[in-house]
Amino acid sequence: MGFWLPFTIGLSAAATAYSGYASAQAAKKAAAESRRRTAQAREAAQAEIKQMQADASQRQQQFNTQIAASREATAASAAASDRAAAQAESQMAQTRASSALSIHNQQLQASVARMQSAGAPIKKRKRARSGTPESERTKLSIDSGLGIGGGGDTASTSGGLNFG
Repeated sequence: MGFWLPFTIGLSAAATAYSGYASAQAAKKAAAESRRRTAQAREAAQAEIKQMQADASQRQQQFNTQIAASREATAASAAASDRAAAQAESQMAQTRASSALSIHNQQLQASVARMQSAGAPIKKRKRARSGTPESERTKLSIDSGLGIGGGGDTASTSGGLNFG
């Protein structure tokens, strides 16, 4: 058996060397596969992060659009409310003015009716008959300028006589 011993040892060494070589090759393959899977996982994670960022950006834009639309609607509603309030105030002012005018007209009509029903005294003009002493006195006072409301001009008349 001594003859076969170095051969078996050599064969055993070769088998061990081959086994080590095969193990090394398998380990290299496993490491390469592991790196490939890690790279794929990293790429997938980066793609997922990019998608999440895009989704978040889109949601932010939608939110901003909704906020802007809400602000516009609120401003339009406030403007409409202001216009309605101004119109109501204007109508109330017109109603107050109309009511005040109506009250004034009623008071005026009542005052006119009271005056008419009270029978305000009417001054009757007294006429003197022509040719009577009273009518002659009145005619003389009118002619002389000394009559009622006459007064006359003292520079041109003296005692009611005109020397002019």
